[in-house]
Amino acid sequence: MTTTAKQLDLSALTPASRREVQDFYQFLLSRSKKTEKDSSKRSPNYRFSDLCGKLSWKGDAVATQRSIRDEW
Repeated sequence: MTTTAKQLDLSALTPASRREVQDFYQFLLSRSKKTEKDSSKRSPNYRFSDLCGKLSWKGDAVATQRSIRDEW
């Protein structure tokens, strides 16, 4: 477990509970590191503004939406 400026006093917990808290802390640390790596690998968000106005809809949009909704 890494040392931090503020540490929790876990002495009131049972040994099993202390291990569980420490394991969860390690899990959160590893998850945080994984998230940092994943976010650096992500491609930039795609902007769909270049597609604006290029789709021509032939049909009733409301009727199509209702038919899709009613499939559920």
